[in-house]
Amino acid sequence: IMSGKYEEMSDGSELKTLSRGVEIAVEGKDNAKSPDDDNNDPELIDSEWGECEVYVIGDRKLPAIVTYPDAGTNFDSCFKSFLQMCGSNCGFKHFCFVHVNPPGQHYGASVLENSLTMEDLTKHLEVVLEHVKVSQFYGFGCGMGSYVLLDFASKYPQRLKALILINPTAEKSWYFDWFYEKCNIFANNYVKYDRWWVEQFTRRWFHRSTLQENLPLLELHEKLFFRMNQKNVENIQRAFTLRRDIRSDLDKIKCRTIILAADGGLTENEAVAVMAAMKNNPDCSWVKIGYSGVLLPAESPRLILHPINLFLYGSIGTKITKEMLEFSRQVQLEGER
Repeated sequence: IMSGKYEEMSDGSELKTLSRGVEIAVEGKDNAKSPDDDNNDPELIDSEWGECEVYVIGDRKLPAIVTYPDAGTNFDSCFKSFLQMCGSNCGFKHFCFVHVNPPGQHYGASVLENSLTMEDLTKHLEVVLEHVKVSQFYGFGCGMGSYVLLDFASKYPQRLKALILINPTAEKSWYFDWFYEKCNIFANNYVKYDRWWVEQFTRRWFHRSTLQENLPLLELHEKLFFRMNQKNVENIQRAFTLRRDIRSDLDKIKCRTIILAADGGLTENEAVAVMAAMKNNPDCSWVKIGYSGVLLPAESPRLILHPINLFLYGSIGTKITKEMLEFSRQVQLEGER
């Protein structure tokens, strides 16, 4: 994901305009990496729950931010556009990133042998962090990733320095969600009609105005979605649909927390329930983002940069300068236009 001129773009790439004025270079089938990714090759980690890709980007001596994506996405489709848009002009430059993909959610993954649960994903995250030697960290999750980080933080509260939660949930899913998912999986596997299957995700990821007006963004994420192993996507989505209610455990979390939620709909209600469950946390903030779905880093990256920027600078005790504020405010104003 880039901005500016694309004079040196590799063959097979396309230029796509995303929402809020962001542009992205979409890779062709023969171009799996952008030129900037040569020094950031992922590490493939094997565990009892399957293989996963982990990116460690930045100086390991710096504090670590661990990202975890939503169901049906991975680091590429969930966080990459937002982080590369930010560049080095915001609070992220003071951190090392550890991008964790759920088991089997990387491109070219083989079919997972076992059915997973959300508890398995929490245990898997612990194994991955032990492998990359990260003890304490800042969590940055989106959708399902926020659930995994909340579950992890409730079990190991001393390991979390701060939490950035985008459209989090801690409740059990509705019975309608289970029935809707079963119908879509049946249509995808037996009738070979995959539109219902992918629309189950895109309608959750993006606001209806984005679905109607921003076809390049929609086409991009559908393309990235179908590059993933669909059996593994079903496995992870099933685990998320059958998640347990963890609201009673959230009172153990005392670290600084910021919740960014889409305005209106079920996702806002779920985020409100998380905020209510963390009522004993004196340092929990709430930000509402309008005209957005669950996948805020991809859909509205410019609108979430300003609050996250200020949150990170406050977390590491850095003095906020006028230049820092001006950069993030300017980005936010461009997004609102």
